[in-house]
Amino acid sequence: MNTHTPPAALLVPDDLHDRLATDALKKFRIIFSSVKAHLGEIEKQCGISSSQLWVLWELHRAPGLKVTELAAKLSIHQSTASNLIEKLAKRALIAKKREDIDQRVVRLYLTEEGTSLVLKAPASPRGILRDALDALNLEEMQQLQQSLQTLIGKIKLKNEADAMKPLADI
Repeated sequence: MNTHTPPAALLVPDDLHDRLATDALKKFRIIFSSVKAHLGEIEKQCGISSSQLWVLWELHRAPGLKVTELAAKLSIHQSTASNLIEKLAKRALIAKKREDIDQRVVRLYLTEEGTSLVLKAPASPRGILRDALDALNLEEMQQLQQSLQTLIGKIKLKNEADAMKPLADI
C-alpha cells in the first residue's frame, strides 16, 4: 500500500482541494484540543475557570475597572461578565466598591487572595489562543481575519452570539 502523498503539482484540483480541506480540519483539531487542554490545566491548578482567571488578570493589570470596561476587555456580554464577577466575589477573590460620588458606579478590585492566585497562575491567563493571536503580526492578523470571515460565511448553522461568550462556555 502506497502511503506517499503526491506533491501538490501532481494533484488534480478536486484532490488538492480535498487534501487542503482535510489538513485545515486537522489544524482546527489541534487548536481546539490545545485550548481544551489549557482550560483543564487552569481549572486544575487554580481551582477556577480560565474565564475567571482572565477576569482576575485584567483586574490585576488595571484595578478599579467597571463591569462594562471589564466586559469589553474580555470581549464578552456585560451579563456574562457580571456572572463571572459574582462567582469570584463569592469566593472572596474580588471586591466590589461603589464610588463616593456616584453610588451607581461599581469598581472592581482584587482581594489579597485574588492577587495571590493571579501571581501563582500558570502562563497565558488570557488563554493560549489569545496569546497566539497576539503573537501574529498585523499582516498575518489581517489575513487570518479575512480567511475566518470567509469560512464563517460558508457555515450554514452558526450562532453569531457565540462571539461574545468565553470559549469555555461554547
